[in-house]
Amino acid sequence: MKKENLNITEIGESIVKTAGKYNCESQVTIFEEKSKEIKVRKGEIEQLLTYTALSTGVRLFSGRKSTIISFSGQNFENMDAKIAKALEDMTYLEDDEAKRLLNIDEIGGEPDQMELDDGAFDSIDSGEAAETLKKIEKRGLAFSPKIIPSEMAEFSATGSKVSLFSSPGLQKTYSKSYYSFYYSAVAEDKEAGIKEVDAYSEGKRFFSDLPELERIGDVAAERALKKLGGRKIESGEKKVIFSFRTAPSIIDLLGDALVGEEVLLRNSFLVDKLGEKLFPDNITIEDNPLLGRYPGSYPCDGEGMNGRNKLVIEKGKLLTYLHNSYSASKLKLELTGNASLPLSGAPGIKCGNFFLKSGQGGLDDLLKEMGDGLLVEELFLSGMNPVTGDFSFGCSGFKVEKGVAAFPVKEITIAGNLLELFKNISVIADDNRWKSSVTSPSFLVSKLAVAGT
Repeated sequence: MKKENLNITEIGESIVKTAGKYNCESQVTIFEEKSKEIKVRKGEIEQLLTYTALSTGVRLFSGRKSTIISFSGQNFENMDAKIAKALEDMTYLEDDEAKRLLNIDEIGGEPDQMELDDGAFDSIDSGEAAETLKKIEKRGLAFSPKIIPSEMAEFSATGSKVSLFSSPGLQKTYSKSYYSFYYSAVAEDKEAGIKEVDAYSEGKRFFSDLPELERIGDVAAERALKKLGGRKIESGEKKVIFSFRTAPSIIDLLGDALVGEEVLLRNSFLVDKLGEKLFPDNITIEDNPLLGRYPGSYPCDGEGMNGRNKLVIEKGKLLTYLHNSYSASKLKLELTGNASLPLSGAPGIKCGNFFLKSGQGGLDDLLKEMGDGLLVEELFLSGMNPVTGDFSFGCSGFKVEKGVAAFPVKEITIAGNLLELFKNISVIADDNRWKSSVTSPSFLVSKLAVAGT
């Protein structure tokens, strides 16, 4: 059977029906993806890949036990035998009543239509995309004699379709697309014998939403040049700004601590803090998967529940963790619609568009407000205790003097506790760039330990 002739709805319903013959419930997830990748270096195409993939995950439930069948390609034959073998193996598993399927009331009705797929994937011309990459690289190399041709310009495009079916009556399908251009520039100071690398990218769900692309080369080159001559600074407690480049990483760490499964395992510094006011009033964090054309949006989660907009932290108060059905059941808390897609395993937990609410002004305003301190533009995230929130991260950026980024710094460390860091966020800008599902505007931390010389 050729792929273009596959009827995914018939296949999904047939698998659910087959599982029913063995007196077990099931959820079937079928994921179709098309992708294009192009890499250009020194004006030449070094890589051009196109591929399609079809992946299927089948969750089976019998009594209080559950197992998963997963496979790639069009291997839909002999589902009877596959299910029978999986059920035979399931007898060795322990009972767990929290492993269950959502009922039809929990799933919700037909989700709202969302703008996630522009339908343009098949019309993308690889030759035109490659020419754009060449122009981006050319602009980067022309920005300064110190920019050397050592890195690549890259383009990627994906078009995917998610189909969900279950024995309680789930049948939902949605499509999404995403396009991105990326360039990494290398700046070299031959006299000093040093090199620095930095990058810039633009990505959108709709190809027509991409901005003027050749400037990607300019921005990446400028970033790399500004890093030349980086040095250490004196150790001490300082005011620190996390720019819109690094602030999302800090927000992401908080998001990790909100994952219901981590809370269940008591592997989170937010255990037993639900309902507490942890931070000042300027800290409000939202998880919203229902924003059309945004990177983290989805109409329904991996268990079929319609996406739900929610305030996770409101004016410093922790309102909810993020759950799939398992963690919600175990913790006896409400579902939040954050289950990830189950293909080769049980659903995990994912966010939608998870972001710190903006304040006012831009990065320059924060620099003036800070006066003297450290602007963090790169973070190396290792060395965090998820149970306590204590961290020690390597970073680089700029020493700020009298409200201006005075000179680049590197090989420094910031350390502290994540709860205390959020308590000390004094000013939040309004410059969120929406580069990924976890985003944040720049923000100023009033005090943080910095280790340099």
